[in-house]
Amino acid sequence: MSTTSSSPPQVRPLSQPEGFARYRTRASVLVRSPQELKALTVRAARKLARSPEKFAAARGQLNALLALLKAYVSGEYRDVSTRSLIAIVAGVLYFVVPLDLIPDFILALGLLDDAAVIGYVFSVVRGEVRDFEEWRGLQEGQANA
Repeated sequence: MSTTSSSPPQVRPLSQPEGFARYRTRASVLVRSPQELKALTVRAARKLARSPEKFAAARGQLNALLALLKAYVSGEYRDVSTRSLIAIVAGVLYFVVPLDLIPDFILALGLLDDAAVIGYVFSVVRGEVRDFEEWRGLQEGQANA
């Protein structure tokens, strides 16, 4: 008679996407420059607005990351770890740069790697995004009171 374990399966964390380390390196420099961070958020918002519907799954995640980053740059919200901030900036930078693992001009595939990177970053910083969204909800509630 064999016994089977009823313990839940182990969930492995997502592995860092290929080539993402160099974006982290660049992001660690960018986080010290509010002007460059602001310019990065503007570029990302423009590209996101032009992105095809196939990118819709990552759109919500990227919008949440951009909202947190914009609030950080403006000084409204600072309750984010440096590690998470670097991950967010690296993900946004990856999205903005057209020549990454799969260049964006390759139709139907160009944003596939961008979506994967955004998904990875979002999974890494999910708790901090949730905290930010709770804070933002409180701020909006106070403004409407």
